[in-house]
Amino acid sequence: MKALNNMNRRKFLIITGLLTAAASAIVYFRNKIKHIISRFDQYPGTDYPYEEVPAEIYLSKNGTPQQNVAKVIEMMGGIQKIIGKKDIVILKPNMQWWNQGRTNLAAMKGFIDLVLGIPGFEGEVIIAENNHFMDTNLPPGEQDNVRGWIHLSEINGEIDGENHNVLTLLELYRKQGYKNVTKYHWRDGGPKLDIWGNGQDGGLVKSVAEGDGYIWGPEEYHFTGFLGLKTWKVMMSYPVFTSAYSGISIDLRRGAFRRDGKGGATFLPDRPVKLINFAVLNDHGKDTGITSAIKNYMGITDLSCGWWGIEPEGYHSVHGVGELYYLHARAGAIAYFMKHIRRADLNIVTAEWVGWGNRTDIKRAARARTILASTDPIALDYYSSKHIVFPLSKMERHDPDLRGSAINKFLHLALKVYGKGTLDETKMTIHTHDFSA
Repeated sequence: MKALNNMNRRKFLIITGLLTAAASAIVYFRNKIKHIISRFDQYPGTDYPYEEVPAEIYLSKNGTPQQNVAKVIEMMGGIQKIIGKKDIVILKPNMQWWNQGRTNLAAMKGFIDLVLGIPGFEGEVIIAENNHFMDTNLPPGEQDNVRGWIHLSEINGEIDGENHNVLTLLELYRKQGYKNVTKYHWRDGGPKLDIWGNGQDGGLVKSVAEGDGYIWGPEEYHFTGFLGLKTWKVMMSYPVFTSAYSGISIDLRRGAFRRDGKGGATFLPDRPVKLINFAVLNDHGKDTGITSAIKNYMGITDLSCGWWGIEPEGYHSVHGVGELYYLHARAGAIAYFMKHIRRADLNIVTAEWVGWGNRTDIKRAARARTILASTDPIALDYYSSKHIVFPLSKMERHDPDLRGSAINKFLHLALKVYGKGTLDETKMTIHTHDFSA
């Protein structure tokens, strides 16, 4: 009987092993087939309809970050051409990473100083981002102070000879008596799966009157792949948040409001909200090629909205669209956001340090001492990748002119969906200043 039981047990283990192996093989070959099919419609093409709009790009190099940012703003006509006296200025940096992966803090300070220097300025500056992470071991109210917000980096943090993080940058203004320079952490609104980034449950609202959190929908972006056999749906999302300085609530799509405490909110037409997309120029691997102006919008959206999150069922987040088969698909979702939800009033790219091969390893970064700015994020990313990152890396993924490269597919899909702009360098006017000349 014991021998029979052992034999039955061996048979059971063998059958279980065979079934497990068969299931794994089915999954493997199914994914392999999907990857093979996806190769036939990876490229978004160049024959899509769009409005060709010439781009103006402003570039300053070889000064300090403060000098360079001041110069590009000067070349654009001055800070008062961009920011009004009562504006609420939202600076959206890259803060998920550090070193070359984080927006240069001295450049941000240079821009903030220009805003505060506007004669009679009555507005405020809010540094805001969703880096999709949190630390639940920290006290409530501090759990979002993580990663690039607090990291004292080896590079990109020096301001006037001292190394800073974002919190100490804000402290500089508090010590100078500026109460109108604050921060806000946007946090993914719903629960998330354990895929990437544990920031979650920040709250969902249907309107600014309800409180702070994320608004989902109703607009949707659809991406089709596998020769038309599958469609990924992305529901748009954007934050609602309240200034710690003024108590004004900002609906990033609709503007500034004052809540009445009774479930209502009044729009404030005299308090325009200006969104400054303050990106860093960095490598992002084989999916998007680079992180820069367009990719920086990822830190505005809610990655719990769709897969990566749990709800809404049948949807994918901006980062999850296309899954591993169409890595450039997120460009379409971001461009749809820019077209239908909110586009930045100005894009500034800090290239003081440029990551050409890694997001944080300073051995794979180079000092370019450059700041770029434009109202066209697509042209700006094209120019930055072609003339700054690609010459440093010599990697195909950074060549925007190479058909099928990561950045080439990413930019073409962005232009296709946004429907306006240019990837033609002959339609780009580059205004340049070199402090070393």
